[in-house]
Amino acid sequence: MKDRIAKSVFWIVWTRGGVQVLSFLSTLLVIRLLSPSDYGLMALAGMWTATLSLLTEMGLGAAIIQFRDIDDHDLNACFWITLGLGVFGYGMLYVVAPLSADWFKSPELTAVLRVSGLSLPLIALRTVPDSLLRKRLLLDKVSIAELVAMAATFPLVLGLAWEGAGVWALVAGSLVTPLMQMMVTGWYVRWWPGLRLGGGAQLKEMVRYSLATLGSRLSWALYQQADVFVLGRFGGDYVLGLYAMAKQLATLPVSKVTPMVNQLAFPVMAELQGNDHALQAGFLKGLRLVSAVVFPISMGLMLVAGYIVTLVLDAKWAAITPMFKILCGYAMVSAIATLLFPPLMVKRRLDLQLAYTTAQLVIMPLGFLVGAYVAAGIGVSLVWVLLYPLQLLWLTKWALKELGVSWREFGRHLWPQTLAVGVMTAVAALMQQILAMSPVSAWIQMLLIVLMGMGIYIAVLRVYGPQVFEELTEIACWVLGYKPGLTPRPNPI
Repeated sequence: MKDRIAKSVFWIVWTRGGVQVLSFLSTLLVIRLLSPSDYGLMALAGMWTATLSLLTEMGLGAAIIQFRDIDDHDLNACFWITLGLGVFGYGMLYVVAPLSADWFKSPELTAVLRVSGLSLPLIALRTVPDSLLRKRLLLDKVSIAELVAMAATFPLVLGLAWEGAGVWALVAGSLVTPLMQMMVTGWYVRWWPGLRLGGGAQLKEMVRYSLATLGSRLSWALYQQADVFVLGRFGGDYVLGLYAMAKQLATLPVSKVTPMVNQLAFPVMAELQGNDHALQAGFLKGLRLVSAVVFPISMGLMLVAGYIVTLVLDAKWAAITPMFKILCGYAMVSAIATLLFPPLMVKRRLDLQLAYTTAQLVIMPLGFLVGAYVAAGIGVSLVWVLLYPLQLLWLTKWALKELGVSWREFGRHLWPQTLAVGVMTAVAALMQQILAMSPVSAWIQMLLIVLMGMGIYIAVLRVYGPQVFEELTEIACWVLGYKPGLTPRPNPI
């Protein structure tokens, strides 16, 4: 398994990492060509398509990964169920699009929803092949599919934005990405649906598991989109666009790093189910590694947020700076949250996930309403920082109990990274104050702050967190194709 994980890490970093670099560069280029209103309109459309895509997938992807010895008849049933739901979901979205446009007072939203909603059947077609690749830990193939999709999407979106297509550049990207992923994953998995459907005890158990998964995922999606719903209604496309961009930039470490981890975590933990010691060790290692990467990046983004907005973006985005800084704090907390779900899914404690996401669905929208009324996007950002961590403590408590991990041990595995980030922040903030009074250009100031912060963080982590430092070094070796500690394969020659 370690050999397969090392191979997966190599491909995930070089392909998915390449995808993220292309995505980030694309965003920086396109953002200068589009307006905040375009991004606000796309955020409203994405709110609907993201939620309905979960309904069409119905949690069957997770069930395929979790259950062993699934035959073709059961896979056929999963395929036709998700495809039927995808087509139904698009039909429902087509009908309600004008009502949504009236509610948000955005006439163009009708056409945008009706076109972008075509992604639902495409996602449904991809569900079974993608899940089979993940189940087999062929994550290199999943990553290649994502890279091909991004390589096809990037020039299309940029070209359309350059030609003045506005929001339709983003809509085109939302369709091309799942289309290319579906084609490449289908090619790799070499599985084709048949008409003979399974109906035995295994399929019934899979459906029960998937529905339980769907409940928590749907609640999660709804409360995660509640900020968009509230600001879209009370702030309009422009305010929502500013907030959506601030959130996208602030959560870059979480949206780019944790999917790589979870891409491995769930299938690996599913294979280790029944071995509590291995599950516990895997969780704690993931906790150390994710916090060691996300914490310094998020805090670094908070420190240089002003430079990024001033130097990289243009004047029309200047208002996002305070929201950007606030949401960086939320990003650090949410990185831990993403690690709690895989072990609970493997333990089949979906009731805990559902209880947590349902509570969030009740509490967070109320907070967003108050925040939007008091301070628009800044108020909504503060709700993420103040309310979200309080409820996360409850889920953390139960996840640790299921894994047999104490709070003391949990804190011990976070302490070196937290200390290193604290020292890094203090030194970088002091250096920022000194450089602000110097004639050095803003670009040089930002570069010096970043380099100084990186050096301080690595030095402190190496002294106070040698285990984490060694694990990061091992993963760096895997990324470079060197696998220390693994049995070398025999030379075929």
